[in-house]
Amino acid sequence: MKSEIYFTTGDFAKLCEVTKQTLFHYDHIGLLHPAHKDDKGYRYYSYTQFDAMYVIESLKQMEMPLREIKDFISVTTPDTMIELFKEKSRKISEKIDHLASIQNTIEKKIAITEQAVNTNFDEIALTETDVEYLYLSAPLSNHDDDDNRAAISDFYKVCMRELHEKYSIGAMIKIDDIVHNDYESFEYLFAKTDYTVKLPLIKHEKTLQVIGYHTGQYENVSGTYDAIFKFIDDNHLKAVDYLYAEPVLDRISVNDSDKYVTKITIPVVRP
Repeated sequence: MKSEIYFTTGDFAKLCEVTKQTLFHYDHIGLLHPAHKDDKGYRYYSYTQFDAMYVIESLKQMEMPLREIKDFISVTTPDTMIELFKEKSRKISEKIDHLASIQNTIEKKIAITEQAVNTNFDEIALTETDVEYLYLSAPLSNHDDDDNRAAISDFYKVCMRELHEKYSIGAMIKIDDIVHNDYESFEYLFAKTDYTVKLPLIKHEKTLQVIGYHTGQYENVSGTYDAIFKFIDDNHLKAVDYLYAEPVLDRISVNDSDKYVTKITIPVVRP
């Protein structure tokens, strides 16, 4: 035994970032035996076993049971190794995509919330918007609950699987409905997104828009709409087609529904 290329159980465990008990267990079940045992029963591992240990731990992290890992190692051939590793690589890619989607969602929520905490919710403002792209649900105005449920379900599936979007989702409401005090007849759900050729998107050109904020539960929004439309009238503007209501502070970021904040955007023109 050449001491310079062998490790004690403790040193090999540190090298592999596992516990000594893990190595004892692998030896006991026949998954990975030490390269050498001396007369006193002390175990020693060769540095050449590090690769095998790395594969075992990697397969464990991919939720492969130790029994299956042992079976694989006991009968492995180049062909079976290639087949297994290709399958594991595919699953890793799927997990990476899933984690990237989660990260994207988290980063968007951070950006929305950081902007919200620096916003004066009492202010109503006239601004000019940049070009935006929206993905819309199927129409929700036919008052058929089954159709609406299907449209909402399909919309959220696309948002999650294609757009990786779970937070920046709002509702489009006809201006005429608001004028007639109908605040809950949503025409469409929408998600703002970067341009993509994979999906049919609505392009919003640069335009004037009035932005206001409603604090509290949406059911109590009437006073906020009154204030926004008064601002539009006072500034001799005209609302166009739809308004856009989207949450900026919701149950994820505040624990009191009276502190929810909804951003209300109304495209306008000068008559």
